Amino acid sequence: MADDGMLLNFSIPETGFLNKPKFKGGSWKDRQSAKRAAGHWHDRATGRLNGEKPTNKTTSNPNRTKLGERPKQKSNSPEPERPTERLPKRPRVSGEFKPAAARDNTEQEEFRPQSNPNVTKSTGEKSSGPKGGKQIISSLFSFNPTSTTESLPKDQSANDEHVEPSNAPLSSELETFTSLGISPSLATHLLNKMEMKAPTAIQKAAIAQLVKDDSDAFIQAETGSGKTLAYLLPIVQRLIEISANMKKRKVDEAVQRNSGLFAIILAPTRELSKQIATVLEKVLGCAHWLVAGTVIGGEKKKSEKARLRKGINILVATPGRLADHLEHTEALDVSNVRWLVLDEGDRLMELGFEEEIQKIIGNLNLRLRAKKEGDAAIPGLPNKRTTILCSATMKMDVERLGQISLKDAVHIRADPKDLDGTEVAREEGFFAPAQLKQSYAVVAPKLRLVSLISFLKRAFARKGSIMKAIVFFSCADSVDFHFSILTSELEKFFEGADAQKPEATDEKASDEASQKKAKNGKAVIESDPTKLDVTHTESSLLSPKTHSVSAYRLHGSLQQSLRTSTLQHFTKNKEPALLLATDVASRGLDLPNVDLVIEFDPAFAREDHLHRIGRTARAGRDGRATIFLMPGCEEGYVDILKSDRKDGEAGIHIGRQDANEILKKGLITSGVTKDKNAFMDKATDLQLAVERWALASPARMESARRAYQSHVRAYATHVAAERGYFDIKQLHLGHLAKAFALRERPSGMKVPGLRTGAGRDSAKGATPRMRGATKDGNDKSGGKAEIEQVDPSEDAAKMRKAVRAREKFMRHAGQADEFNLG
Repeated sequence: MADDGMLLNFSIPETGFLNKPKFKGGSWKDRQSAKRAAGHWHDRATGRLNGEKPTNKTTSNPNRTKLGERPKQKSNSPEPERPTERLPKRPRVSGEFKPAAARDNTEQEEFRPQSNPNVTKSTGEKSSGPKGGKQIISSLFSFNPTSTTESLPKDQSANDEHVEPSNAPLSSELETFTSLGISPSLATHLLNKMEMKAPTAIQKAAIAQLVKDDSDAFIQAETGSGKTLAYLLPIVQRLIEISANMKKRKVDEAVQRNSGLFAIILAPTRELSKQIATVLEKVLGCAHWLVAGTVIGGEKKKSEKARLRKGINILVATPGRLADHLEHTEALDVSNVRWLVLDEGDRLMELGFEEEIQKIIGNLNLRLRAKKEGDAAIPGLPNKRTTILCSATMKMDVERLGQISLKDAVHIRADPKDLDGTEVAREEGFFAPAQLKQSYAVVAPKLRLVSLISFLKRAFARKGSIMKAIVFFSCADSVDFHFSILTSELEKFFEGADAQKPEATDEKASDEASQKKAKNGKAVIESDPTKLDVTHTESSLLSPKTHSVSAYRLHGSLQQSLRTSTLQHFTKNKEPALLLATDVASRGLDLPNVDLVIEFDPAFAREDHLHRIGRTARAGRDGRATIFLMPGCEEGYVDILKSDRKDGEAGIHIGRQDANEILKKGLITSGVTKDKNAFMDKATDLQLAVERWALASPARMESARRAYQSHVRAYATHVAAERGYFDIKQLHLGHLAKAFALRERPSGMKVPGLRTGAGRDSAKGATPRMRGATKDGNDKSGGKAEIEQVDPSEDAAKMRKAVRAREKFMRHAGQADEFNLG
């Protein structure tokens, strides 16, 4: 075909051959986003038609910028080549992001995320991590916050000067029970059967008042000073006198169990009720015709009703269960009740028993008036009821309880002359025992777990040095998690151990073997810790070659039968023993031979702290107490510790320890070593062994996550006056996760009840919570940005309301959780 000379022009204009669409409707921001997307597609299509090679980012207009972005200035210098692979983001370190120019190329990164989540970088062993999640292995000793407090001089930190006890019994030569109005038979029984030669200062003041007078009383004294006998002995003495009076008048042989109920003692917790009943049974050994009984939550109502029908003279009860019996049990006759004791009044109000107490007092008043108008009273029985309120503090809620129950009450405190001129209590609180030796340990979040294990190994290293110790935690999940660690066989999880063999890694076989051992009391069932029925066993991790150490656990989520048996076994055990507990064990319990109290998690309020350390150094005996604090704002809590000591106490110094010192003493047992950093290797091996132990079982990983979540939630519930010391905004969540043997980022944890997703913007005075993404969308490596902000007053009010509602529901259901102590 001949060429006709015609030329077709297929050149594409600069503006392109496609018409750009026009966008209408919607918001301005949505229109701009759609316009940019369409323009980007148009430029790419035009470039392909012109034969241009596609690049990662091409724009038709080089000066076009994103919204809110400044245009880049032109430069004559050649543009540097971009790397083909994108460099990983630098993780957040100690809550601060450093600019690239200020970073040192040789600086070691703290977090080392693994490309393969099932293989660790440092050891090479496989780990059963979550699918798609990255395992993070960080060094224990890098990027830890520095302490702001300094150790005391050696001449003061020894803390070994002799101090006169402030809660010891008085000299038997000066004061005796008989001089206070106690009958010789009862005083002889106290001396021979209970080995009590003389009263304490508060017993001297209370017994002398209550034996002779029927007026209401408020007893205020420090922990461990004998408040229980201070109100029990006058009641028993008065009933013995009434019984003798009935014999003289030949009205009846004596007061018997069918004579009626004369005294009711209310206590906030079941454990304290059981303990009061035990002490009362010992006192009534000299008056066998008097019968005591208990009605508490968690036990069968049918058996309690049977005991009430048989007859009880002195009743020890928790408010919720007693109010229930008063409403539904016809056999419970309270018309003869002449003594009502409210023990631990501040705790009764904190747990929300005000409504139940009002019902009980109203019922007692109604029955008392009906009795006066009806049958004749027992000879010698007082006409009015005496109410006794016991508390160590004079807080607002205690004053409120006093207004409800007391009329023209006498304030009973120990005579300052009996305590070397120093007062026992003050208006806002009370003091720690003078003979108690206190110290605090400054431990970074990542080192908390290994430091606790090292501290306990050191404490129980020599037989007889520490017979019994208590470690307090903030929540039940944390108790279960640490109990599982201390009672497990960690030796096979150390690097190079025989446990790395395939047969030892079979989870099903391991669980079956553990269950068989648990029946013999030698190991703990490796399953969901909340379903365990084993509360005590031998701790192979803490037991040296010379002797064994038993570990116990106690919290409100356990069944009442387990709680009672645990306390009884721990009390009767004559070998070294360790009790892991929540605040359910902090009030009123008299556990003998407790030499050491460790507050691994600081108490939620100063009063709770004093009650915790009051489990040791009781009745004049010596004792030690240590609290773990994290570097930073928590170190300011030392001022609270100092304020708990009486002014002018000679030889009283609060010692200080740091993590390195604890690790050296607990892990280096072979004497002097050439390598000064040998304890670091030991601590790292121990931490990795615990992490491998947790990764070996999904149940253990779930337990670790729950413990971590519950700990962070509990951390936000400190009282407002002390929240400056325990500021959750300063809490490094990534570092803290390592203390729970977790290699996951907090944002990647999937725990039931854990909030994920975007949160509200931060505001002044807000309290943070964990959430799935950081506020500004930056790195999620587990730093302080992994929180959302909420208003503190609103959040605290909602939490308190929810906790009280749950407590009330659980009490009526006969159950308990970690917050329900009744």
